[in-house]
Amino acid sequence: MNQMQSVNGKRPVQATRFRDERPQTAQQDELIRFIYESWHKVSREVEHYSQNGAENGKGGSLVYYYCDNEPNPVLKDFQPFDLEDWCRKRLVTTNRNQPSS
Repeated sequence: MNQMQSVNGKRPVQATRFRDERPQTAQQDELIRFIYESWHKVSREVEHYSQNGAENGKGGSLVYYYCDNEPNPVLKDFQPFDLEDWCRKRLVTTNRNQPSS
């Protein structure tokens, strides 16, 4: 079913669904099933803990964040890279170097 959608409120575009022409393998089915079951197991545990944890005196955070106490010396000179800006500059440079038609 095709529907017309607006992008940023500007012009309509046709919504399409991408279809993989290759049939799904048993290995892919097994992986999907594993991820699905694992996610639901974790979701049930979180829900159970949030409902029963405080009652049983097991309150506390379920989520733990990893944080380095000391900066990694290998990354001391690391500078963030703005990929969008680099692509924009590359596009402008490429367009300037192309001959006009």
